[in-house]
Amino acid sequence: MAPARLLALGDALADIVVPVRPGDCERLGVAPGTAVFLELDVLEEVLAELERAGGPAPVSAGGSVANTCVAFAESGGRAALVTASMDDRLALEIRSDLTGRGVDVPSRSTRRGRTGRCLTLLLPDGERAFLIWQGEPWRLRTLHEELAASLAEAGPCEGLLVEGYLLASEDGMAVARSAMRHAAAQGAVRALALSDRSLVAGQRQRFAELLASGVDAVFGNEAEVAAVTGADDAREAAAALARGGTLCVVTLGGRGAFAHGPGGRHVIAARRGPVRSAIGAGDAFAGGFLFGMLSGRPHPECLALGDARARTVLGVPQARTPLRQSIRSP
Repeated sequence: MAPARLLALGDALADIVVPVRPGDCERLGVAPGTAVFLELDVLEEVLAELERAGGPAPVSAGGSVANTCVAFAESGGRAALVTASMDDRLALEIRSDLTGRGVDVPSRSTRRGRTGRCLTLLLPDGERAFLIWQGEPWRLRTLHEELAASLAEAGPCEGLLVEGYLLASEDGMAVARSAMRHAAAQGAVRALALSDRSLVAGQRQRFAELLASGVDAVFGNEAEVAAVTGADDAREAAAALARGGTLCVVTLGGRGAFAHGPGGRHVIAARRGPVRSAIGAGDAFAGGFLFGMLSGRPHPECLALGDARARTVLGVPQARTPLRQSIRSP
């Protein structure tokens, strides 16, 4: 039997991790567990300030759905990331890292521009906050224009995952709509990663539109899932989505996770173990769960696979080996 295949759409980013004190997040205007979108020059100023205070900040290949693709491939599946490709050195390094980890990166062309980056503020308790420049503002328009050809190059799949960060712009929303229609035509599972609480709250109408058009599975943490429906808590939100025919997979941090779909609710308790950083843990959980789901496993087994993948990144400061020691390294 051929391994399950996942297509994912989103941005491949350079992840830059900087240890900070709790007061630093407040000073920079970002709450733990959330993301703020910045212009590149502002993000670079913040990074320079933090590096002056704490030394060089290592850079690794990242991006939410890219992390999920890696976890899916490491679980035994085949994954492909459809993304807008730049021609800078970071893009080449990230592509090399992903392909070396078993993730295909089909690309119709590369464009002159700079790769997006995510500055991760890592707090002492392992929690994190994100300052993000997603990339060149025209990249998603280009991706949408070339999407049909890119999806054809990627080939058939059992599941397609859309990154919620795409819904931050109308160009990204157009990519998400087209991708979901492509998945429906193939009979593939249509999955949506919610990505960020503040994004979901600010773009609830776009998320609601995409869900109404047909989404088979939603992945998020408690705050993100509650925000997507406006419910008081994640359990109420997941139950509402399940009544509409959507499987809702919710991570609970140190308390485990649950999956609530039309067939009922299943829970997995957290296993104790060292936690150095939660960076990429939710993405890895989604990769493990999706591998099980697309391989035909029952939901309790999918939860266990997701938990196993998340555990591999909870004990390390960065989910992937750094590409270089600083964004400014030669």
